[in-house]
Amino acid sequence: MYLTPRATIHRLNPDQSLLINALSGAVDIVDNELRTKLLELGLGRRPALSDQEAESLTERGYLFPDGGQERAAFLEMHQAYQAEAARRPLQFVVCPTYSCNLACSYCFETEQLRSKRQVMAEEHVPLLFQAIDEIAATRPDRKRQLVLFGGEPLLPGTETVVDLLLRRAGEKGFAVQLVTNGTHLPRFAHLFRLHAGTVKGAQITLDGPQPVHDVRRRTRDGRGSFADAVTAVEVCLEMGIAVNLRVNLDGHNLPYLEALAAFFQEKGWAGQNGFRCQLAPVTDHLGTSCYPFLLSESELVEPVLELWERRPELRKALDFRLFRVLYHLISVIEDQGRSPTMPRFHYCEADRGDVYTFGPDGFIYVCTESIGDRKLAVGRYAPIFRLWPRKLQRWHGRSVLSLPECQQCTIATFCGGGCAYAALKRLGTTKRPVCGDAPSVVQAYLERLRRRYQMDSRLAPVG
Repeated sequence: MYLTPRATIHRLNPDQSLLINALSGAVDIVDNELRTKLLELGLGRRPALSDQEAESLTERGYLFPDGGQERAAFLEMHQAYQAEAARRPLQFVVCPTYSCNLACSYCFETEQLRSKRQVMAEEHVPLLFQAIDEIAATRPDRKRQLVLFGGEPLLPGTETVVDLLLRRAGEKGFAVQLVTNGTHLPRFAHLFRLHAGTVKGAQITLDGPQPVHDVRRRTRDGRGSFADAVTAVEVCLEMGIAVNLRVNLDGHNLPYLEALAAFFQEKGWAGQNGFRCQLAPVTDHLGTSCYPFLLSESELVEPVLELWERRPELRKALDFRLFRVLYHLISVIEDQGRSPTMPRFHYCEADRGDVYTFGPDGFIYVCTESIGDRKLAVGRYAPIFRLWPRKLQRWHGRSVLSLPECQQCTIATFCGGGCAYAALKRLGTTKRPVCGDAPSVVQAYLERLRRRYQMDSRLAPVG
């Protein structure tokens, strides 16, 4: 009998423990007798399991005849994960400019990059779509999605090139998503109407009630952007463009999250089709930020879950799937009524080879955090199209299957090996994981689970 190394056991109270299977997604309550047997199995011993215990542990993916069959099950799960990922569109992120009209207090893009005034040349647009066709030709079954990003893609100086991008995307049947601060979005509404049906959605950031948002997200001349962002949301909803309202969350605006939820509920946005509000922890992948309100994901576990328990209706209103480790933990442990949760083999789309980012400088990047750093470019689309295989290989195929440190890690399939960009910048290679505070997130979550633990019928006892 072989116990998968992706099984962990955590004490809930003196008599019971929580057994988590990061391979199959199974979660079970076990008593002290079975806990002892499992710990012995983990040490390579052969405790006397009853037939019922052995059958149940095998059925739920904890026990295998040997390590080879456990590994085969792991690879089979990876194939299922890949098949599911292949149903999503390939993402082609286009930056009409790196320039931005805001000076947000926590922005991951450097001031040097945001102050660049270069706008994508009109003659580069057909070259960009030619490059997209060549990249996508190897995966003709995949849909394609264009994402306008920046900097800020919707600026007065980008209207012409945005018009060309939308026109060409519409001709090719691509769905277009916007990532925008919303300050100039209304002046682009005529283009959205002209290319009706092409722009499917817009991510617009609103970081809190007006006094909070306006401190965090100011224009370069010091004016707040709250009113502009609210108008942008209303324009999009009126035009049938889905809105993902993004809240970049940290210690500064966390206390105002309920007030923000009350605001958009009063506006009637929450009841409209196509509207969602997504929380995203402000991250510092490089560990170099001096931003004073930065909170790690583990530090956000307690306040976010306390809010959900006190105001459970907000869990539907506020989507927190960008809490990568916490959201995955909850989907595994608490949402047992749903279809089984897939292990996370990759940290993000950049590892899977599902995203390419095109800068106004004619270069192609993978991760959006790497844009403008030509040392991290993976090719060019203008004046000629070239991909550089060696540089692409640093990103593509990176997963918990390819990172030696992840092979026996019990929580590797919760974090997916961490951010490749962080690994490249911090360690000089993408071939090593960056765990960040993933272990601390797991511990913070389990500590809270212990405190509020009561027997839950959704967690099936083993044996």
